[in-house]
Amino acid sequence: MLRSTLPLGLLLFPATVEAQDSGGSRAAALATWRAAHGDTWRAIEDPATGFVEMLHGGRTWSPGAAASDAELVDRARVWIGEARPMFGLDDATLVLDAVQFLPLGQIGSRDKFTVRFREEVGGVRVVGGFANVLFDADGGMRSIQSSGLPELAGFAVEPALSANAGLALALGDFATRHGVRANHWSTPELVIEQVVENGRRMPRLCWRTDAQWTKDGVEPIGEFLGVDARSGAVATWSPSVHFFDITGTVSAMSSPGVLPDIASNPEQAQRMRYLSVTSPAGNATTDGNGDFTIAGANTAAQVTFRFQGAFNNVVNNAGAAYTLTQTLQPGQSNVVLLNPSSTANLTAQANAFRCVNVLRDFVRATNPTDSHGDFVATANVDVSGACNAYYNGSSINFFPAGGGCVSTAYSTVVTHEQGHWMNDRYSTGNGADGMGEGNADVWAMYVHDNPIVGQNFSGGSFIRTGTNTRLFCGDASPGCYGEVHMDGEVWMGAAWKVRANLNTSLGNAQGDLAANTLFLAWMNAYNQSTIRSIIETQWLTLDDDDGILDNGTPHFADVDNGFRAQGFPGVTPPCPAPFTYCVTSPNSVGAGARIAWTGSTRVSRNDFTLVCTGARPNTTGLFFYGQAATQVPFGNGVRCIDNPFFRLPTRQANLSGDIVFQLNLGALPTGGQITAGQTWRFQCYYRDIAGGGALFNASDALGATWCP
Repeated sequence: MLRSTLPLGLLLFPATVEAQDSGGSRAAALATWRAAHGDTWRAIEDPATGFVEMLHGGRTWSPGAAASDAELVDRARVWIGEARPMFGLDDATLVLDAVQFLPLGQIGSRDKFTVRFREEVGGVRVVGGFANVLFDADGGMRSIQSSGLPELAGFAVEPALSANAGLALALGDFATRHGVRANHWSTPELVIEQVVENGRRMPRLCWRTDAQWTKDGVEPIGEFLGVDARSGAVATWSPSVHFFDITGTVSAMSSPGVLPDIASNPEQAQRMRYLSVTSPAGNATTDGNGDFTIAGANTAAQVTFRFQGAFNNVVNNAGAAYTLTQTLQPGQSNVVLLNPSSTANLTAQANAFRCVNVLRDFVRATNPTDSHGDFVATANVDVSGACNAYYNGSSINFFPAGGGCVSTAYSTVVTHEQGHWMNDRYSTGNGADGMGEGNADVWAMYVHDNPIVGQNFSGGSFIRTGTNTRLFCGDASPGCYGEVHMDGEVWMGAAWKVRANLNTSLGNAQGDLAANTLFLAWMNAYNQSTIRSIIETQWLTLDDDDGILDNGTPHFADVDNGFRAQGFPGVTPPCPAPFTYCVTSPNSVGAGARIAWTGSTRVSRNDFTLVCTGARPNTTGLFFYGQAATQVPFGNGVRCIDNPFFRLPTRQANLSGDIVFQLNLGALPTGGQITAGQTWRFQCYYRDIAGGGALFNASDALGATWCP
């Protein structure tokens, strides 16, 4: 495919513009963008703002790879500025949040970088407001996505209410709606909430607080509340406590694999990674193999071990946290076994500690530059209650065995709750339409490579599975099943089916790597907070290897079929890539002319352009085409298309010997009409008087199968 190697003059050749969004001004802006950067670009509108949510499908020209993160950030701001008529984003409201490398080359695509900005006005953040710009490793821009609010630069951020007044109103509303008074709350933060009014997402200056009520033996209640900082009305509510499940039949208690601590799955000694080791002689942290070294200790020492470490802190709510102190000798290998008695409470502590580390290592193993999992997570085990687990914004919490359920501190249950925390860490959030629950399930399934979440949670039953058949209800009604866990099954099911398809195509190891890489790249590159069909477009944009989605991506079928199996509408299948065949022949200026193409072979787009390079400069040439192949002498070269064939109008080669013809499917010779499903072959004929002989020559040939 001759795309990145075309001379610059050819890249600027006029192209047909077809605007596809609904707003007139946005359509005009897209047409202007396409005229500058190519017809393959597409825009997906955000119906709640009327502006563009995602621009994708092409690749901008680039002077080369960025020399530094700072240069990449500068380029991202330039592209957002040029796309401002579509997105309405003001540079003054965008604050750099992160630059992240995405190692997509390891799965057969191309490495990429994402630059993420958070939206702020005068230091006041927009809740859920981000802009993401995706680049390939060569500096070409691949997509822009916004989850923020347009035209926000002049928004006033001076509150009429004090923080204390806002907090009092929030706590009063909490007590009225829940019948209990919050006994924990966060310091109010002045923010700009995104509030939907009459179908439109609007900015509202609010005091935001996290109010929670907790009581031993009772499931906690937690909400983020946004109180209008001018009127005092409660403007937004969203859950801040995310349960593993609230339907009742749950299970837990971990050991090896994904099963809980049950008789048929007895505990096994497993290495404790990243665990803190303390002693009078010095401190250490175990490595990825569970090994540790206390440097400089040359005499026996009392060494203490706890379920605390570099990435987690396990708290035992049923009593004192577990500790073990042993006398260890220098100059020998000491084998230490924690909780050898394997009581239920101790196993819960060990499992919570181990599983938090498993998720962190999953992130680093997939993308060694991704540090989102590198933080200390507090895990509370044996919280008073039974048959549940939850995340409350500052800890993950697990109940002991009881009520017919196992201890919930095990494998996929721990990872599901930690997945909620990771959703917040990546700024995707835990949306009320089921995205938060579904994506937490994806973390659990992908980390443990198993579609079942909460296996043997209660009496051998499980909680959810990625093999479910709960179908997507459409972009207008993503949360259509009336309960967030059921709503989330739509997304977790699609994500698992994509993974299963990749395993079938690539084998288990490479398929897992492809799925994990795409999932983490998506978490980094886009802030998708709701379950919508745009998710597939985002995954395919990350998977793309040449900047043209029309010709597919390395894993297009596996991704598309996974989404379609869950009821998503899918993405238009790619056209087969045009192919060259036959031979070229030497001419008076070199090794011979070569045929290439730009645009697409979609009949509906009508943007296919033929390119012939290496002809004699300033000579006359033309393209001819037909459906049958041959290989017979033709002038000083070879004719690769059999009769009948059709001539296209003549064109003059430029100073570089390039001949270009933009095919107009509506003005073809009689008998040579091109329709979807047909394969047509093209070749370039050109005069070459200086070459002697027959005084003309021909390029090699190009075959192209046309799509609707």
